[in-house]
Amino acid sequence: MTTEVSNEHIDVVIPDDYPPIFADSAALGRLDRLAGITVESYSDRPQNSQELIQRIAGAHTIILARSSTSITNSVLESTSPDLKHIALLGTATDHVALEATRRLGVIVTSTPDSSTIAVAEHALALLFSLARKIPQLDLRVRMGEWPGGQLMQLAGKTLGIVGTGSVGIRLAKIASGVGMRILVNSVSEADKHPEISKWTEVGFSELLAQSDAISLHARLTPETRMMFGASEFSKMKPTAVLINTARGDLVHTGDLAEALANETIAGAALDVFNSEPLSTKSMLNQLPNVILTPHIASNTNEALIVSLNMVIDNVINVINKQDVPYVTLGYLDGGSSS
Repeated sequence: MTTEVSNEHIDVVIPDDYPPIFADSAALGRLDRLAGITVESYSDRPQNSQELIQRIAGAHTIILARSSTSITNSVLESTSPDLKHIALLGTATDHVALEATRRLGVIVTSTPDSSTIAVAEHALALLFSLARKIPQLDLRVRMGEWPGGQLMQLAGKTLGIVGTGSVGIRLAKIASGVGMRILVNSVSEADKHPEISKWTEVGFSELLAQSDAISLHARLTPETRMMFGASEFSKMKPTAVLINTARGDLVHTGDLAEALANETIAGAALDVFNSEPLSTKSMLNQLPNVILTPHIASNTNEALIVSLNMVIDNVINVINKQDVPYVTLGYLDGGSSS
């Protein structure tokens, strides 16, 4: 593990550590102990781009703890030429203006596969909670009721997985062990996992029509933005449920709320939203057939130890101009590192 650093003084800023995950972590402590590096961390989220620009002014490296923090063209222009590295926690890049980082020579690194198991397990937990109505039954028992009714058994049911990267394939493995039939739709040829051949690959419309549950694991791109709306919900079984642990903007929230209210589909479980934190006024809060968690799928202790240390490894390696294995897009020594 690399510990030496450049002779120049380096400012590292974490502009958005809320809820805190880097604060007081052993991983961040590795940076704090290194000579020549100053780390400044903010325990709340910037309210607007101007506040973000003020926080990261003069920084050599920024560590993005939250994908809700957008690094736009204007933000990047304001930080040039000081900013050299954006270290992402996770693999999503839709909140970073990658073309501008290429033009300005800013290296972007990520932490691939660090939370694959955690997110896949969370998706499965949400699926079980929907199928067995666990949150609703727990609440009713606490209120003194002893409800009956029928629940969904997952064995023998069909799980449609949209997006066949590492998380989608991990979920496919776990769910098949439960006895579910697996359908997959890759969305993007570039994101196909090598193990996809183990499952039945179908077109998007076929997956919508056949699945008893659909779990989203696609990247957010112009093509996938709002890929689930009123038309797609109308093609799903009325008994089907939707799980989203990927990106909030894959789903049109208003259309989903209407589909749930009208029982076009039976239920949904969401860990990600169009806007985060979720507003207390969101129509989703009023619906009994939706489960909501606060973008926390990757936050297991095991996954955080791995991912936080990957971020710090990336920071140190870029500062030392060493080989960086997790470059998403950028330049080192004048050459492409992607």
